[in-house]
Amino acid sequence: MSFNQYPGRRHAIAIACALCALPALAQTTGAADNAATAADTTPVAAEQQVVVTGMRASLQKAQDLKRNADQVVDSIVADDIGKLPDSNVAEALQRITGVQISRSRGEGDRVQIRGLSQTQTLVNGRSIFTAGKERGLSFQDVPSELLAGADVYKTPTAEQVEGGIGGLIDLRMRRPFDFAGFKVAGTVKATDADYADKRNGEGSLLVSNRWKSGGQDFGALLSVAHQKRNYRSDTQELGAPAQLADGSGAYAPIGAWYSYELGERERTGVNASLQWRPSRELELYADAAYTKLETTTDTYGYYASPYWPNWTAATNAGALWPRGAVTTQNGNVTKGTFYGADTTTSGYIGDNDTKTRQLAIGGRWKSGDWTVKSELGYTKSDFARVYQEVRLGASTSSPAFTYDLTTDIPSAYPELSNPNDLLTPSQYWASKALYFRQKNDGKETVWRGDVERSLDSTFIPRIKAGVRYSDRKATSSEVNTINDIWSAAGTGAVGGAVAGLASQIGPIPYNNLLEREGYGQYPKQWLSIANLDWLRNPQAVHDTLGLTLPGFDAAQTFDFSEKTSAIYGMADFESELMGKSITGNFGVRYVRTKTTRGWQQSQNGTYVPQHNDTTDDDFLPSVNIKMDVTDKLVARLSASKVVTRPNFDQLTPSLSLNANDRTGYLGNPDLQPLSARQLDGTLEYYLSKSDYVFGAAFYKKVDGFIQTTTGDIQYSGTTYSVRTPQNGQDGTIKGLELGYQGFFTNLPGMLSGLGLQANFTYVDSKAPGPIQGQETTLEGLSKQSYNIVGMYDWQDFGMRLAYNYRGKYLSGTQNYYVNNGATMAQTATYMEGYGMVDGYMSYALNKNLKVAFEVNNLTRKSRRSYYGVTGTPFGRYVDDRRFGISLQANM
Repeated sequence: MSFNQYPGRRHAIAIACALCALPALAQTTGAADNAATAADTTPVAAEQQVVVTGMRASLQKAQDLKRNADQVVDSIVADDIGKLPDSNVAEALQRITGVQISRSRGEGDRVQIRGLSQTQTLVNGRSIFTAGKERGLSFQDVPSELLAGADVYKTPTAEQVEGGIGGLIDLRMRRPFDFAGFKVAGTVKATDADYADKRNGEGSLLVSNRWKSGGQDFGALLSVAHQKRNYRSDTQELGAPAQLADGSGAYAPIGAWYSYELGERERTGVNASLQWRPSRELELYADAAYTKLETTTDTYGYYASPYWPNWTAATNAGALWPRGAVTTQNGNVTKGTFYGADTTTSGYIGDNDTKTRQLAIGGRWKSGDWTVKSELGYTKSDFARVYQEVRLGASTSSPAFTYDLTTDIPSAYPELSNPNDLLTPSQYWASKALYFRQKNDGKETVWRGDVERSLDSTFIPRIKAGVRYSDRKATSSEVNTINDIWSAAGTGAVGGAVAGLASQIGPIPYNNLLEREGYGQYPKQWLSIANLDWLRNPQAVHDTLGLTLPGFDAAQTFDFSEKTSAIYGMADFESELMGKSITGNFGVRYVRTKTTRGWQQSQNGTYVPQHNDTTDDDFLPSVNIKMDVTDKLVARLSASKVVTRPNFDQLTPSLSLNANDRTGYLGNPDLQPLSARQLDGTLEYYLSKSDYVFGAAFYKKVDGFIQTTTGDIQYSGTTYSVRTPQNGQDGTIKGLELGYQGFFTNLPGMLSGLGLQANFTYVDSKAPGPIQGQETTLEGLSKQSYNIVGMYDWQDFGMRLAYNYRGKYLSGTQNYYVNNGATMAQTATYMEGYGMVDGYMSYALNKNLKVAFEVNNLTRKSRRSYYGVTGTPFGRYVDDRRFGISLQANM
């Protein structure tokens, strides 16, 4: 696509594709309708049926869901297992209008809807979560191959589960009654990560069948997906700005961090379902789901700084003293050398293990005008993380540090009189050992019952009511320590390193950091723990270093219990206005939430259990109106109130500490829920069964945005800078969504297989910022985002080339130094806008077998960030380009 050749014109071309092309496309409506009709029906005399398959079939189903929904919803549908090229659910959701995702080590992880991360997550309509301090599901855990589809509800109805001021995401898993009879589908795939230079195999399998006898219908389904993927992520981060000590007022970074991250993700998903229909009136089902994500990460890190050392008697603590002239631009140093070079190297592992299990049984009974549904579900999830680091100090023959921020990659490096300084053991000494362990557990039991009554009324044809009860528990335990490990017993080349440690130290096995980013001068190889697997036995590491392996810290432990009771009532309505059909629903949901929080608090040197109980009541009205302006044009208007409760760690006053930089987090039991009053309006024009164009406008008034204040506390003789959440000012979120999808069916022959999907989202927000007293956009929100997908679907061949872009966004805060001493303030940090290109091609060998090729991050896009206070570079993050080739069977 020519679009990708001109990245500097991203916004203009995106809007042009999504808007300017639409009038021309609309002129082909008649031909599109005729072609679609021909594809769907044939004369009865022909006794044939043309079945629409491939991408076009998926788009038709997604469009049907959108058009027929009671509220504002966007969907993705996967007819065939393995059809989506995205590795996990987060990456699949990024294709939906208004959805933005963040990335971690080359994969999508967190999801936002219209700028808000507070979303409710469901599977087949029931709540699901990943154990942790937050409430929702980690979308990274779920393989995309398990999905039958996903629906993103941007406005609620009273019958839907509360909890998402951003929206509600319902992941639909397959059930046996989705198929007419026996079904087998599977995928075998080989993947290659080019930066990690690793190849892996993965696959998925679905088996389903139905048995009919004596008016009864029974079905069973099992779906399994397994992925194993290696990754590599290279990082450069420049330290926060600080004023020079020469009185010039210019700012320079306080140092630089470089790292190689190499890891492996092993992701497993299982979905099983039984359905039984003993009669036309009754249907029963049992669902089971299991996901597991194991991540192992090795990191080799290097940090150097001219900031802290004092090299002259006149130097203040932490001052930056230039050695000779410096070059500045807009008050920032671009080139210069500074006295001092405080240097450390790090070798550490960070391994995560997440498991989530869910069981549910339910049924539906229909008799005459009555329909009754009931479901009982149980979810259990646990998360464990282990982090172990050994840090070495290092010196150089010439203690000075140089910056040149004009190179492709900002140059930041210690001056080396001897080029072998960083690989010479005698230049190093044993410095620190850091250990962190975290364990989270969560479980929830949920029961709901719903009743529906059809009425003999032309205005209110149906009413619904229901109840829901949930009992959720969450626990979290942590320990975080840092210890000096220099020992006089260490007599080897590395100063202070005992023999067991010294034997593990050597050159790191890589010397090509950021090699594909262009020119820059910086360290690429150094000494550290050479084989980081040694760190995966923390007990052995502590024994070697003469340390005691600590247990969980009582002050960093909490228990949380939350019981929720909800009742709702709603009604569907049908009417006419000026001869136009109007349908919709209105209702109210009442929710009572009782919480019990437990933590340990130090009193006179001992820890005493503490408890806090609260009860909240919420009334959540909603109304959704749909007007069929014409047989093709649909208008919607929705108004509602939604609510989200704070995360568990925000509500529980237990500590979470970082012993390395002496920072922490302390919850606030007085936090109030976030609520929003929202208004949505849409226009949807359906050109054919798979083609449509739409526009949407939305407004949210959010009460009680959470922001943090910072203060110092003393813990075990150490002063920590601790952040505490509190309800801040109210905020607003408003925006527009535009989109189009369709195939150019009026073109001749093979060209009629061409198609386009394009959507654009603009979100403007005003909210309390992460820095107290400042109003800004929401953290993690890009004002502009868009997707452009070129499609081709012709006979046995299919292709998709997708460009996903999100604009710059506020990524967090950092301390910076406003003078040449230790006075600190906070600055916002921003991630620059970036676009990712993914591709997918398939060819049907026959009606049952298909070969496919896919590529993620085709253009090898790196992500970059900067400091708001000076505009100077902060981080650069480089990830893999990934290829995959697969054989897909569908019988």
